[in-house]
Amino acid sequence: MEAIKAAWTVEVSDVVALGPYRAATLTGKKGSWQLYFPRSGPCAELVRPGARPVYRFDGPFGLLVGDDRMVRCSPVGIGSLAAWRDQRGRRRSQYLVPREQARFSPVPGRTGDSEAHLLVRGSFPLALEIRWPEPMDAVAVLPATRACREQLLRRKTTMEFRAEGPEVLVLRGESGECPIVGLALPLAL
Repeated sequence: MEAIKAAWTVEVSDVVALGPYRAATLTGKKGSWQLYFPRSGPCAELVRPGARPVYRFDGPFGLLVGDDRMVRCSPVGIGSLAAWRDQRGRRRSQYLVPREQARFSPVPGRTGDSEAHLLVRGSFPLALEIRWPEPMDAVAVLPATRACREQLLRRKTTMEFRAEGPEVLVLRGESGECPIVGLALPLAL
C-alpha cells in the first residue's frame, strides 16, 4: 500500500527553455516557486502555461501528476534557491559564511534560449547546506553577466553559502560575485 503524500493543485506559468531543461513557475497553496524539468517526455505535456497538474511532495523535488493520474513528471532541479533553503532547513555550519572550492565547466552549447543564462556542470560542495541531493555532480544556472562569464573561464573558484537573503550560493572571483540562480541534476544529453 502506497503512503499518502501531501498534494495540491498548482498552476504552471512562465515556462521557458533553458538548455535541455524547461523552467516553469508553479503556483499553489504553498506559494510560488520555479522548478526545472526535462524538455521532453511526459513533462512536455504537463509543464505548459496554464496547465493545472497536481504537485505531490514526493522524491527530491516533488512530482507532477496529470488529471488522469497516468501522466507523471519528476522535476530535476530548482530555480527558487532561497525558497528551497528556507523551506527545507539547513545543515548547521561552524562558519558564519561557509566557503568551499567549486569546480565546473560549461555545458557545451547549453545556454538558455534567451541567452540570459549560462549552464555549468561540476562540483558545488556547499549545495549540501540546502540539502541538495547531488552536490558533487550538478548543473548550476548562472546569469549571463560579465562576472559570471569570467568565472566560466576560470573553471574553479570560491563559492559561498548565505543563510539569509535572496542569493543563496555565490561564486566569488576577481571580477565580482556570480550568484547561482538554480541547480539541476544532469540530464543525459
